[in-house]
Amino acid sequence: MRVFISGFGPFGDHEVNPTSLLIDALKNGEISYSEELLIETVTLPVSFEKSYEVLKKMSDTFNPDVMIAMGLGPDREAIELELIAQNKIHAQIRDNLGEKPEHQVINPKGPVSYLSTLPLAGMEGVLKKNGVPVKISNNAGTFVCNYIFYRMMEDNQETERLCGFIHFPPFKEDLTIDAQKRALQLILDYIKY
Repeated sequence: MRVFISGFGPFGDHEVNPTSLLIDALKNGEISYSEELLIETVTLPVSFEKSYEVLKKMSDTFNPDVMIAMGLGPDREAIELELIAQNKIHAQIRDNLGEKPEHQVINPKGPVSYLSTLPLAGMEGVLKKNGVPVKISNNAGTFVCNYIFYRMMEDNQETERLCGFIHFPPFKEDLTIDAQKRALQLILDYIKY
């Protein structure tokens, strides 16, 4: 099974983005996963203009069975498995290229939303069973995370790919870097089935 995983670099006041460290951990072999999985990773720029361009180019080349996009949810208290990609952008801060689109839709001809095709309930169950703070979220926000989530879902409506987005909170006592690495490992173990 071919799995494509993306994260983001730092942005705004957030000097550390856990998802870029998770991507590094995958690349460095710090997160183990089944030999049945062939994994490709990328750390995306936090940019409305560039993020999906990079994601699409790499995913088209890799041709994955599963696409998992990850991002930092600065105000999140748990790992949040995003259910709904919304057709809207309303940036509260500038992206890393200085853009701050407000009150816009991503695709004027597109539907209001798309649903994740990842097995969210099962992923939530395995994380909870292992003591990881997790929940399914109905709000991926209106910044770059939601933008790439919507675009990814839009481009994969006619494919068999499983696609979705996961928000990781800033590191904290019960979700340290090691705990977040373990959570990603559990997710990868679950989706291989």
